[in-house]
This record gives sequence, C-alpha cells and structure tokens, in this order.
Amino acid sequence: MKKVVKNMLFSAALVTVPILYSLHVYQNSNNQLKIIQKQLREQQKLIKYLKQEIGQNKEYIKNSEQSIKEQYEQRFNDIEKKIDEFNKKYNKEYLYSFEGVVTAYTAGYESTQKHKGHPLYGVTASGTKAKQGRTIAMDKKFPFGTLVKIEGFDELFVVEDRGGKIKGNKIDVYFDNVDDAIKFGKQKRKIYIIKLGKGVDKVN
Repeated sequence: MKKVVKNMLFSAALVTVPILYSLHVYQNSNNQLKIIQKQLREQQKLIKYLKQEIGQNKEYIKNSEQSIKEQYEQRFNDIEKKIDEFNKKYNKEYLYSFEGVVTAYTAGYESTQKHKGHPLYGVTASGTKAKQGRTIAMDKKFPFGTLVKIEGFDELFVVEDRGGKIKGNKIDVYFDNVDDAIKFGKQKRKIYIIKLGKGVDKVN
C-alpha cells in the first residue's frame, strides 16, 4: 500500500512540477510583456512630445521668417518714402547735383591742429562758430553761405569752412564729437546745391 501511495505521489509530482514551472515561466513572460508595454507607451509619449516640439519649432521659424521679412519690407518702404519726399521737396529747388566724397571733422586738434583755449578754436574760415547739423567745409568754388543738401541727412547745411584737402567734390561735415566723426568715416553721397552763397574768402 505504501508503495502504491509513493508511486502515486511521485506521479503527481511529475505532473505538478512542469505545471508550476510553466506557470512560473508564464508569470515571468507576462511581467516582461507588461514592462515592454510600459516602455512602448513611454516611447510613444516621447515621440508625441518630440513631434509637438518639432511642430512648434517649425511654426516659430515660420513666424520669425515672416516677421523679419515684414520688418525689412517696412524699412525698405520707409526708405523709399523718404527718397520720394526728398525728391518732391528738392527736385525743383536745387541748382544742380553731383556725387561727392563726404568726410567728417571736429574742432579738435586731430582736425584743426588747435587745442581748446586757442582763440580760433571752433571758429570756421568764414568767422562763424562751427555747429553740428549746419557747418560744412567745401572747395572755394562754393562761396560761404551756399546751401547744401547731403543725401542721408535731414539737415540743410551751410558752407562755412574750408580745408586744405577739401577740394573739388569733397565735403567735410562738422561733428561735435570725435567718436561720431570717426564712426562716420568716408562715404560717397549725392550732393545737392540748393543756393549759392555770397560770402567771400579772406585773401591770405
């Protein structure tokens, strides 16, 4: 009897062990599947987030390009408008025009070889006190008092000064500040002679 029971238990064990092992394998596989599914969901969330970011960046770039385009178009339109206004204002009023070489100078030693305290510091060749936005130096063929419009400037300039190197189509524009004069440098601009002055140069 004991032997029969023993055999029955042994047979039951042979059946139970594979079942338990299979159950264990199933549980492990199921857990791994859940982990993989979780990772897959996280990856899908990440992909969705990245797609949203890419879409937002594309929209931002598109808006930025449009904004820059609109800004430049507005600037271009403003420049055209100023040119039109200038032409309307001076087209029938100037005597003639030419392309000039425009430079800048100050009352300082670097331009006039005069220091502050010198009796003629800041005094022009015509005897006036140099003033930014008004005073320019030009060749002697342009009498003192000649009214001049320079492309790019809103001011109406007056020929009040001379310069040793200011000959022909060269114009020297007066600046109060030496840094501004250096920054302006040397430029080609359209010059409009509005009215010839009647001033006379002193005879040396």
